[in-house]
Amino acid sequence: MKKLNAVNFNSIKFIDSLAEITSHRDRERIERSLLNTLLEFETESNFRLYQVLTLEPSIELGLLAYASHNKIITAEEIKRQELPEYFQQAIFDVIKNGNIISIRQEKSSPEIQIIYPAFDANEQIFAILIQTTKQLDYEVKHLVHGFLRIYSNYLELIEISKRDKLTGLLNRETLESEIERILTHNNNPSSPTYTDTNKQIEDNVRHNKGVLKHWLCILDIDHFKLVNDKYGHIYGDEILILVARLLEKSVRDCDKIFRFGGEEFVVIVRAFDQEDALLAFERIRRVIESHHYAKIDTLTVSIGGKEITHQTDPRNVISDADNALYYAKHHGRNQVQIYETLATQGKVTKAKFHEDQLDFF
Repeated sequence: MKKLNAVNFNSIKFIDSLAEITSHRDRERIERSLLNTLLEFETESNFRLYQVLTLEPSIELGLLAYASHNKIITAEEIKRQELPEYFQQAIFDVIKNGNIISIRQEKSSPEIQIIYPAFDANEQIFAILIQTTKQLDYEVKHLVHGFLRIYSNYLELIEISKRDKLTGLLNRETLESEIERILTHNNNPSSPTYTDTNKQIEDNVRHNKGVLKHWLCILDIDHFKLVNDKYGHIYGDEILILVARLLEKSVRDCDKIFRFGGEEFVVIVRAFDQEDALLAFERIRRVIESHHYAKIDTLTVSIGGKEITHQTDPRNVISDADNALYYAKHHGRNQVQIYETLATQGKVTKAKFHEDQLDFF
């Protein structure tokens, strides 16, 4: 049997790596797979993957993942980072020209930083990969850039599949995956993710409320059927799109919004406790109520909230939030109700939730 030569071996390794990267649908897992692949081909380098957050008035980057010597850390949330001053002009040139650039911190430094741009479908730079190495190898540089392009293209396809076609928000199928991800993390808090320790401690001291938790709410537009009946479904769709934009303006970058179906939306926010979550949900309700709409005088929403704790099934989280929403809609509408409070007061029980409503996904 003939031995595999280096070219054939690397080709097989490349195909295996490509298959591994494209076997995932979760962003963190895709990025972990990408960096693991890069380390396999370039063991002496370390890599940092950044998302381009803003370009104007200044360039802001957020750390997505870091890899060095078989240690890979991914970010549960994007962490804004200030890069050293000598990087600023180089990154500006990369973003402006879209070319790969190699720099040294100092002429005597043995380390070289190679900055790679990643483009989206609109040819806009959405991410930057920085490779730190002691030896500039042009073949490796092209290989790294090739993997980054695969990552960009695949991420674009995944992003399209995650979006609701009408509103552009995350869709219902993605919601289940997101809740499962949060439950997995809650049930296994030691799972490796990148955390900005100093920032977290600073937040905890300032608020004196402990760790940030995930809270979910289901939001339902009140009397939406009347809007459709009176003005037609085209206008109703315009209202749904407008509410989606208002929701985006009402939450922070780390929060996530989903189109759940019909006139229902789901929002997942980070909050220290129930009081903070209630404030976030109330802010959403007020923004929608106070907006001026064409043709209709006012538009309101009812909201049911629930903490995502250590449940084993995403449907349990949804059903509890839906119970709270059901209570809000049958006790005056245009209000926020939290499941935990209602359950403590004996106003809702799981028995009130009908089994035929459990098939969410």
